[in-house]
Amino acid sequence: MASFRHRRDGGLDVVRARHRTSAFVYGNITVLGALVAVDSRAVETGRAAIAVAATAVATFIAHIAADLVSERVRPDHLPGRPREELAEELRDATPIATSGVVPVLLVLLGTLEILPAQLALWIGIAFVVLRLAITGVVTERLSGRDPSATALWGGIVLAAVSAGVAVAKALLTH
Repeated sequence: MASFRHRRDGGLDVVRARHRTSAFVYGNITVLGALVAVDSRAVETGRAAIAVAATAVATFIAHIAADLVSERVRPDHLPGRPREELAEELRDATPIATSGVVPVLLVLLGTLEILPAQLALWIGIAFVVLRLAITGVVTERLSGRDPSATALWGGIVLAAVSAGVAVAKALLTH
């Protein structure tokens, strides 16, 4: 059975694992910001699902564009990057796009009246905060270390800070 770090294909190198972890955190923070910025009326009309999905997709595209530009800043850059490098960049950024999948599905449950709109929204927010809270433990595992209490608390602090950033963004921009 494959673990987080030791996969059948040999696993990710440290640089790839760092890029994907960064994308995971960044994607979840932006999705959390979108969730905090909507209300139960937006859930009922379906605008919340569109806002969260658009946030994840737009952030993914922006991240890829930024990476493609920043990759040109190196002495060994050759014009016409190989497709393998581009494919790696796309895979490394995928956690940004996928961070919105479950929250979109959750708010859609509110849109479809399977769950009350406000409950669907709160569950979506809680889901993203929980993902951020376990980031420290996952990072320890990716680093080949046993998860520690420090890593757990680090993830909890990350989730709290991320929630603060999301609320600040919502208050300042809406």
